[in-house]
Amino acid sequence: MAQITDSQRTARIQELLNEMNKMPPERHETMRVHLTTGETLCDVIQMRADEVLLNHRSHRIRSQIEGDPEWEAVKSDPTGEAAQRIVQDRVRHARSDQEFSELRESLIREGQTEPGVMTRDGVLVNANTRAVAMREMDEPDRRNIRVAVLPTTLQPDEIGLLELRLQMQKELKIEYTLTNHLLFIEELSNERGMSNDAIAREMFPENPKKGALEVPLRLKYLDLIRRMQRIPTKPLRLREFDVLALQHMRDVYNKHERLQEQDPVGARIYLESFLLSVLVGVVSVHQIREIDADFVKTYVMPTLDDDQEVGTYVTKLVEPSTAQENAPSGAKALGGGPNSQAKIDEPNVLGLIDAISGRDRNVKILGTNLVLEKRDVKDAVNFAFVAAIKDKRRDEREANRLEAPNEAVKGAIREMVRVNDSLKAALGDPEFDSAHRKTLEANFKKLCRTLRSLEAALAKAGVTGS
Repeated sequence: MAQITDSQRTARIQELLNEMNKMPPERHETMRVHLTTGETLCDVIQMRADEVLLNHRSHRIRSQIEGDPEWEAVKSDPTGEAAQRIVQDRVRHARSDQEFSELRESLIREGQTEPGVMTRDGVLVNANTRAVAMREMDEPDRRNIRVAVLPTTLQPDEIGLLELRLQMQKELKIEYTLTNHLLFIEELSNERGMSNDAIAREMFPENPKKGALEVPLRLKYLDLIRRMQRIPTKPLRLREFDVLALQHMRDVYNKHERLQEQDPVGARIYLESFLLSVLVGVVSVHQIREIDADFVKTYVMPTLDDDQEVGTYVTKLVEPSTAQENAPSGAKALGGGPNSQAKIDEPNVLGLIDAISGRDRNVKILGTNLVLEKRDVKDAVNFAFVAAIKDKRRDEREANRLEAPNEAVKGAIREMVRVNDSLKAALGDPEFDSAHRKTLEANFKKLCRTLRSLEAALAKAGVTGS
């Protein structure tokens, strides 16, 4: 069915409001909506789900459409039919098939329990997913949506904040993805000019004091994601980082900041290595914590070199090179490039990133006629990362085992200092009686025996003189 025009939609909304106002007030359905100016009572009308406009500024889909070529071609007319089809598709796929199916079943079983909210010209503030689900219903009478109509005095910059407040109240909601969550904070800060405290009161009402400290950190996480977006020759889309969670970003941000102060080149290599891990699907928080600036060189490369499919050509995939300006698509990225600034003996992680993140299905090996399936390269790097993480953990366990005696002795020294300090305090206490003294004497003698036993073991091992 063709989309109705803006004038038809506005007339339809006004017609429904007029019809409702002909009825006695007790038969009016209304909804209290909390705006920045205070609470207001909005009339609720019923429209066909295909008559309302989906909200292209919904924070459910901000990162999904940002940088999307399809959206870029139509975004100048966001309420037009072509743009609305794209918004509907992105809204539909913001949930998994199972989540969307559960929402549809709930609507069929229970109906629409709460009205959505829309502007006077028919743009939904929330309930976008419900509208899309209703449009797909088999029965025509289930394709109607109840919506509260906002006053005409509503300012455009109030809509995003209202969406957030409505989201916090609804059941069957889907949490914002990481990037959409961070974009929302950025919008409130940059576009609305809200203070950290004000943002925290809206987004972290359970603990606004702690939330006010989180706001600037999360903006820094978004900056770091945007930096990673630009690492490949062809920038990544924001939505590709939605496999990450806040804990990932805390870890990578803290490690990157420490490295940046001490070793900027190492910080860059670490960030590239982290991104490569994300792109090949190794995203467990505990796995990613093993990655550092030397991880690819020390652990990934030896494993990747042994791969039957990619191993023979792995040197070509990662060798630094700057003479690639005229290389074919997919090949230029397999060397260094202007952003590499790599140490001479460092593998060119950017080459692997470009090979895996490019949109070509094949990867051409520079200087040869060989073409590899991108899927094969990605699988090989994934396997190499997983194996490398296990190898590093094994080495760390071995190192810990070898260092354990030294660490234990250091701990014993610290404890002896603590004993001495606590003894001085105890001797000045009149309640430190003979019973306490005898117990301390017995424990001290046991300590001396243990120390003599340790001395004998160290002498026998040749660690100390006899």
